[in-house]
Amino acid sequence: MPSFVIHVAIANQYMKKHKTEIKNEKELIAGTIAPDLYNNMMPIPSKNKNGTHYGRWYDLQEINIGKFLEDPKVDIKQDYWKGYMLHLLADYYFYNKYFKKEIVEMEQNGDSLYYDYDCMNKEISEKYNVKLFENIKQYAKIIDGNAKYLNTNKVIDFIEEMSDINLEDIIKIIEEKGMEGIK
Repeated sequence: MPSFVIHVAIANQYMKKHKTEIKNEKELIAGTIAPDLYNNMMPIPSKNKNGTHYGRWYDLQEINIGKFLEDPKVDIKQDYWKGYMLHLLADYYFYNKYFKKEIVEMEQNGDSLYYDYDCMNKEISEKYNVKLFENIKQYAKIIDGNAKYLNTNKVIDFIEEMSDINLEDIIKIIEEKGMEGIK
């Protein structure tokens, strides 16, 4: 999964690019971090990542956004749920399109991406004016170092491309073709 900083950066850019669509910025950001939180502060559908990601957590290619859209709690017209969908799409594309090679290498080495995120958090936060909610600041460490697997410029390209997404178009594709339509 992308880090909280990356998710919030995507949400910030999405709001800039889709100004007329978003009415409540805090709700969009709350939705974009909700799938990775397990507390009672947010209206999330489950208390584990399999449930919050509508699939199998350790197989992120198994995220099922169609299942998310069918959830009776979801009202995609609300900014919270738009943010939630942005999170699921970011996770899906992060693992299945943009950073597939890096993820395979990381897994072969028995590593995680947290060190890489910690190396990038400062630059990404500054570039995208990322302000984290108090309950997630502890997860956004900043260290000096060089990322092992992720390239910062590639992550920035990912943030830009994810924030360009038109949610209505993605929803139509998923309704017509299922998850296969967005690969």
